[in-house]
Amino acid sequence: MTQKRNPLLLAWRMSRVGWHLLSGCTQIAVYFGNSSAEQKQRRIQKWSAQLLNVCGMQVHVVGDIQAIPKDTGRFWVSNHVSWLDIFAINAVQPMRFVGKDDIQTWPVIGWLVARSDTIFISRNNRNAALAANDIIAKALREGANIAIFPEGTSTDGHQLKPFKHSLFQAPISAQVPIQTLCVRYPLPNGELNSAPAYHGDISLWQTLVSLLQQPLSQVEVHLLSAIQSEDMARQQLSALAQAQIAQCLNQHAAEAKEDTQPNAHTVS
Repeated sequence: MTQKRNPLLLAWRMSRVGWHLLSGCTQIAVYFGNSSAEQKQRRIQKWSAQLLNVCGMQVHVVGDIQAIPKDTGRFWVSNHVSWLDIFAINAVQPMRFVGKDDIQTWPVIGWLVARSDTIFISRNNRNAALAANDIIAKALREGANIAIFPEGTSTDGHQLKPFKHSLFQAPISAQVPIQTLCVRYPLPNGELNSAPAYHGDISLWQTLVSLLQQPLSQVEVHLLSAIQSEDMARQQLSALAQAQIAQCLNQHAAEAKEDTQPNAHTVS
């Protein structure tokens, strides 16, 4: 399904995105230095929701976020489609993310992410995952919500790449549960919206331009089942998390295919 493009809408929204990014930089510079972790999280959640709204994107949460216990740290695992994933998840539940250190080179957004307590891992350091596990486990024990994208890269949203299991040691060491998420960017007819997908040779700028010209877009954040980490190996946890998210993607792909099939009729 192709949506109409609107250059005037693009110009209007692009200016609003620019102002909102400037607002984010200002808030970090002025307020974050003297803010508690909870205050920072509230600001991040509000700012993320506002950014998506400025982009013309509605957030739909599938599941009850209030039903997830808050009495312990939690290790969140999600598929990865777009640079927007971080803001969509933060709009639902603010948390610290684990990402590759090259994110810091992204214009403006990289600066914002780097100053939002993101835990960075070096691409070129084989021992980086070991050090990150210690940092993540400590934060989890202290009650933090930590999120990872275990595919290690983004996709077009139709399928998952194999999960890397090295960071799944952290919830085992901290003895906290894993909470799986499935992020989708559907069109009104149920098919996936290709505009937000940041993968392959597509640039961040291209995704932004394509997205902002759409009259309305949406992101779904599916809250899946928790997985207990006790007496589990990281390979097992990774496989269970991947199976849950894959099932969610496959289920909605099948539903979208059924919805787009022509009605059956009898030819006489």
